Amino acid sequence: MKKVLMGTTALVAMGAWAVSPAAAAEEKIKIAVGGYYESVVSFVDQSFDNPAVDKHSDNVRQEGEIHFKGETTLDNGLTVGINVQLEAVTQADQLDEQYVYFSGEFGKVIVGAENSAAYLMGYSAPSVGLGVNSPNFFLFSPQSSAPTNNFVTSISDSNKLTYFSPRFSGFQLGLSYTPNKDVPGGDRQTFGLNNDNNVGDQANYLSVGLNFVNSFNGVDVAVSGTYERGNLEANAAGAFDDSTAYQVGANFGFSGFTVGGSYGVKNNGLSGSFDTTAYDLGVSYETGPWGVSVAWFHGEQELGGAVSDDKSDLIELGASYALGPGITITGSLQRYNEDSDFVNSNSDGWGAALQSKLSF
Repeated sequence: MKKVLMGTTALVAMGAWAVSPAAAAEEKIKIAVGGYYESVVSFVDQSFDNPAVDKHSDNVRQEGEIHFKGETTLDNGLTVGINVQLEAVTQADQLDEQYVYFSGEFGKVIVGAENSAAYLMGYSAPSVGLGVNSPNFFLFSPQSSAPTNNFVTSISDSNKLTYFSPRFSGFQLGLSYTPNKDVPGGDRQTFGLNNDNNVGDQANYLSVGLNFVNSFNGVDVAVSGTYERGNLEANAAGAFDDSTAYQVGANFGFSGFTVGGSYGVKNNGLSGSFDTTAYDLGVSYETGPWGVSVAWFHGEQELGGAVSDDKSDLIELGASYALGPGITITGSLQRYNEDSDFVNSNSDGWGAALQSKLSF
């Protein structure tokens, strides 16, 4: 029988740290190196209503991370590990996720700069190409405020406490608490406290994720619901509000096919009608080293008052081929269109990309 789930992250964390010296591992944690690296060659033909906007059509892009990971299991069954992710291509946050974790029959506790439980537990449209929902590489140059993702991403890699329960009958619960929105990739903060009572700033974020993963008669089912809320520190003329966001998503897999999508809404921490809405839908098929997919993403940004919403649509046809273990080539053909109420801010176009994806 599995142990009863502990009620709070604090209790789990206290239990994880209350380890006697006798339970210490015989050897220190040893670090292994892994990660991924992606390169993209693309061509884009995008037209703009604004005659002052002019963009290059061809591009070469790169994105990757080097992961330093290690863990050990103590005599009492507690597993302790570390994960530090170095950006392989220069970024504002040269260190991305970085955290320690404690896991056992009680579940898993993460302390540090990792994505929230709400982000990690969500599902969206499948794609074997670049992807349409929060892709690593977005080929086009948006001219409106319409979103390009519907993930719950308000606190990204800020320092936080996260707890994942064991999975019971296919269900798993995740909770995250983020005191402050630190700089991306976390903040060292060796002493002192963050500023408070800043107009428009959010703090004390609570993130909740719940998903169900199981198989029935050859059909793989994954369904998720996520929610995130931040508390407003200070208002000004009623312009701001507590930040809220939610997303629901699902994937269904059978005979090499995966069908799925998601729907999400967030208020951007603003009062009034300024919500962001986004949804996606996709289907992929993989057999042997080959894969193909079709996916669609739609995003809307409410602008309030009598102004019409900003809207965008991205459609992708993707294909992939695995050259060998950890080496995959993908191709993507995309169509993009956005419609903004602002004068001369619309655009549409198509793009093609060839991508190499290496994992190690």
